[in-house]
Amino acid sequence: MYEVSQVTTMNMWITAVVSIFLPIVLLVMWKKKKKVRISPFFIGALTFIAFALILENICHQFFLVRESALSRFMNENTWAYVLYAALAAGIFEETGRFIAFKFFMKNNDKKEDAITYGIGHGGIESILVVGFSMLSSIFLISTLKSMGGIDGYVAMVPVESQELVRTSLMSLYTTPPYIYLLGAVERVATIAFHIALSFFVFMAVKRPGKLYFYPVAILLHVFLDIFAVLYQREVITNMIIMEAIIIAITLVTAYFAYRLYQKDAAVEASETVSQN
Repeated sequence: MYEVSQVTTMNMWITAVVSIFLPIVLLVMWKKKKKVRISPFFIGALTFIAFALILENICHQFFLVRESALSRFMNENTWAYVLYAALAAGIFEETGRFIAFKFFMKNNDKKEDAITYGIGHGGIESILVVGFSMLSSIFLISTLKSMGGIDGYVAMVPVESQELVRTSLMSLYTTPPYIYLLGAVERVATIAFHIALSFFVFMAVKRPGKLYFYPVAILLHVFLDIFAVLYQREVITNMIIMEAIIIAITLVTAYFAYRLYQKDAAVEASETVSQN
């Protein structure tokens, strides 16, 4: 009988804890340091849910899910699928940010609010997409153990679905433990990436003459997601390589966002001095 190792379960717990509590810890630390309002955090979270989980998925129904010549082409052509998936993520999420800053954060002109928003946007993705997924997998492992393994679980599903369910469950046993731990590393990088892009879009909306940061944010998002989708389509087969690329892109993006943040702070300080 197959058995999930304790290391695998431990790594799942680590990733679940990091994914769920990191955004909360960041919010608490940021609020304590800058005395910011927390409303942008919730606006960021709701924006991700609306644009990434709802609107983007509606778009996927037309391009990928619903049976048509277009969906067949997209699913059968790897590069068309990669470009579409990356573009959809970039356009929907960055447009969501743009709309949030433009209409729902009209009075939030402080650069600190952009960071708070980014923590919410990236944080809710971390909690819902990875954190809850890990908890679900941990619960499933516990269920499988109580039922005597895969065979006991599969016996409860319809015959026509048993092979598909068995194949899906086998991934819990065959996936190397370190893969689950990489999820925690990826969440740290992804939240940092969302914070950086949030600041770019904030600048596009709130600072005159900076509108070009909106398409820049889209392009950066698309560029990063291309590698994630290439891994999903098994063009990139090594997860460590994929994660290394994502971390490298995040570090460069975060660096330029930080420099931009400092420059904006210097402009604010200069304006304050001139007014006095």
